Amino acid sequence: MNFMDKLKYARQAELAVQAELEHIERIHRILKLPGRSLEQARELTEKLAKLERRLNRTIDLAVDRKNDALDLLDLLDGDERGVLYRYYILGKDWLKVADEMYLSERSVFNLRKKALDKLAKVNVQCTIENGQLLRPSSRVTASGHLDVI
Repeated sequence: MNFMDKLKYARQAELAVQAELEHIERIHRILKLPGRSLEQARELTEKLAKLERRLNRTIDLAVDRKNDALDLLDLLDGDERGVLYRYYILGKDWLKVADEMYLSERSVFNLRKKALDKLAKVNVQCTIENGQLLRPSSRVTASGHLDVI
């Protein structure tokens, strides 16, 4: 699996967690509405319990995928890391990332491209063994150079 897949899977996992949480919150609101029979309340409660178990499995998967992506993001510094973190780990859209970082969307896209280019360079030197990302003894500096230690 390449570095882009790791980032995309982390984002997909975060979005899946957000969607399932929203669904559970909606059922909680429905349960609070008056006029439900005991049978309807029981059915909704069973559905809610099933959804919460599924959410727990989804969260476990999201944690694993995010950890993989965070290992990659640790190779970056500053705004480049911030842009990728907000988009891939927190699941925010590009406009929200730009607003939070007080940047234009164009600046965010430029930072994203620079960060992904750096990760691509580092990715060539990285290997994966038993599901673990083995990082090279290197770090991308603020000036964009790859320092190999």
